[in-house]
Amino acid sequence: MMKKNEILACLRANKQISDFEVRIVDKDSRELFYVLQHLQINRAVKVNTTTIKVYVSNKKTTGSSTVTLTAADDAKTLNQKLKKAVSQAKAALNAYYPLADKGQNYKAKKPSAKDLNAIASNAAKAVFKADVYRQGWINSTEIFVTEARNEFISSNGIDHIDYDFKIGIECIPTWSNKKEEFELYKYYQSNKIDYKGITKEIDEILKAAKERSRALTLKEVKLPEKLPVLVKNDMIQEIMWVLGNDLSYRNVYQKQDHYALNDVVSENPFDLILKGTISGCAASRRFDDHGVVLKNRTIIRKGIAKAHHGDIQFGHYLQEEKISGSLPVAELKAEGSSYKKEPHLIIESFSAPQLEEDSGYFGGEVRLAMYYDGKKYIPLTGFSISGNIYESLKKVRFSKEQTVLSNYKGPEYFIFSDMIIS
Repeated sequence: MMKKNEILACLRANKQISDFEVRIVDKDSRELFYVLQHLQINRAVKVNTTTIKVYVSNKKTTGSSTVTLTAADDAKTLNQKLKKAVSQAKAALNAYYPLADKGQNYKAKKPSAKDLNAIASNAAKAVFKADVYRQGWINSTEIFVTEARNEFISSNGIDHIDYDFKIGIECIPTWSNKKEEFELYKYYQSNKIDYKGITKEIDEILKAAKERSRALTLKEVKLPEKLPVLVKNDMIQEIMWVLGNDLSYRNVYQKQDHYALNDVVSENPFDLILKGTISGCAASRRFDDHGVVLKNRTIIRKGIAKAHHGDIQFGHYLQEEKISGSLPVAELKAEGSSYKKEPHLIIESFSAPQLEEDSGYFGGEVRLAMYYDGKKYIPLTGFSISGNIYESLKKVRFSKEQTVLSNYKGPEYFIFSDMIIS
């Protein structure tokens, strides 16, 4: 792999390149693959990924193209790739926008060395600590433990360095009711080590598989009208993405936004703060793809849209004075609502949650839900829920319980009162 100074020398020697951004990521991973509790593959992976974005600008237009380096590249092959990228950039023109200014370079302190083998092994033990049921088991497990060094360099003098760490666990819990087997899917990801948390997550999904094995259908259970519906996990992440995207510079510039500033998003007030990093959120990062160092921005305050955010290109088009950068994680703060004593329906698992940004449709086919009839929980399956997110958010309530997902921290459940169950 070419050294950094060799790459920069090639870039600076090409006079057709107006600006450039270089991202260098060095990853060190341990990957474990299990069938049942039997280790099948134990793999160590070290990967360098170097991408270069070249710009051709004339103060009226900006074109860009991306080059990916391989281990086989040298100065000769890189120069050939850069020549081709310049031609592509000239043909892909947008209205002019600048790159991020240097400001203060972010230099993270190199963390203490971690024993990735031990962490991966302990994560597997944490998974199998929950795998204790006679009729239920973890069919397959994949564990990924990764450390990465991220460097960003630009022609404007930026040279950021950060380090990140992630644990990812993918597993298939299975439960047998003697007649057939029922599977669910679990994907866990975090940027911190929490073995007890892993065991708790796996235990919960195994118990969910048990409920799935004895779930009833709507033909067997009559639900009351206007039943509160609680969504969690993947659907909350979809909602966070839509809210964040709707209030982005890009959507405003392209006139695809639903909310103007000072519009009421919800009559039940909540704050939505976009951030660069949150403990436990695996999507966290210190700077974005243009090298903008990320700072918190509250885009919704007390249920009212209050700010836009996004990358430097569309922020420049909107003449924003303080570009936020592309903020990857969100924290929602709201007063918790009581729901446990009233009948309600918790959607535990969708076959594939859907949320269409343009129309606002959200919902999907339900793989497992838990219906509380006022006395007990009854597992249900084989039906769908649907609604309009922009309408449903107006009356949304939130649970007192909290959760941390890969890109979200906040109430574990969003409680909607107007969803259609069919």
